[in-house]
Amino acid sequence: MAFLRWIPMLTCTLALAQEPFPEERPSPWVPRWELDSRMERIAGILGDGRIPMGDIQRAGVQLRLRWSAEWAGLEWVGGIRSAVGSDGNSNNIPRWDQQPSNGTQLDMAHADLTGLSATFFGRVRVGFQDLNLITSQAVWDPDLRFLGVGAGGGWRSGIVREAGLRAARGRVRTVYGGSDLDLGVLQAVLKLESGPFAWTFHADRWDLGWIADEGRFQAPDFRSTGHQVLILDGIGGSAVWEGALPLEVRWNGYREHRTRETSEEFQVIAGNRVRPWRPQASFTWQRLSSTGCLYPLNSDQWWYYRGAKGPRYEVVLPLPRSWSVSLTYLRQSIRSTSMVAAKTILGVKRNF
Repeated sequence: MAFLRWIPMLTCTLALAQEPFPEERPSPWVPRWELDSRMERIAGILGDGRIPMGDIQRAGVQLRLRWSAEWAGLEWVGGIRSAVGSDGNSNNIPRWDQQPSNGTQLDMAHADLTGLSATFFGRVRVGFQDLNLITSQAVWDPDLRFLGVGAGGGWRSGIVREAGLRAARGRVRTVYGGSDLDLGVLQAVLKLESGPFAWTFHADRWDLGWIADEGRFQAPDFRSTGHQVLILDGIGGSAVWEGALPLEVRWNGYREHRTRETSEEFQVIAGNRVRPWRPQASFTWQRLSSTGCLYPLNSDQWWYYRGAKGPRYEVVLPLPRSWSVSLTYLRQSIRSTSMVAAKTILGVKRNF
């Protein structure tokens, strides 16, 4: 991947964060925590109303702990994830999960080097990390982690909040651990802000490589064995109005190089999660190509991962002390068939 040659050049001007300036950090090595509990019900239905797979009902709780400190000019971050669920880990793969239902695992371990000036910014991140790029759920699940290098940086001045490049290269950890999945992404970002309005635009190239096996690492029309490559071109944007009722509109589209098939995701969000007792409502519509994105990458908030389309509705009520309650409903269908999946999620969460 030729674009990876950019990474060494970006080490002084790279930033992976959505905002280029660092957030206020907690006291060294004092853990922060996030608690997420949810109950969900999934029903798979044929066109005549029959239920081929039966209803799935389950509940789970996960706790994330995170530590951070500065030493030798670097910021060091570490974290673990622990989960307890009503279903066993043996069901994670057939139920399209991105995280184990039970157990404790490493969630994050990386070192960050950041450089800032009046108009230029940059960061390089090395280690086990999340993907701090602008993405949609059709391509990347925010719960996924990869071991490698992330980098980004650019320029800001006046209404230009960010104009630069972001990149990531590494090996993704998935629940389906039988195959190694290599990830490479290069993304150009432009963020503008003027008064109550903010706009974000991005264009990116995704390069995914893996070894085919008998599991869901096989994409349609790909070879059944040997090394596989999936290349996606992405483009997207969002507009935000910070009025009395904040409103945000997002769109992301992707095209697979070999088949020329396209996927897209559209989202409208009213309200925010900052003010307690003021709810946020969102509508998301997703359309996936027959190639789509491989099972180990797209969000398990949905059910089908390719050749599908459908809406998702969500209402979130922010509570004091970073707590929130959410109710989500989606109805996703496989195109040209009578297969439909309906999923309802009730969640209670405490953010970092």
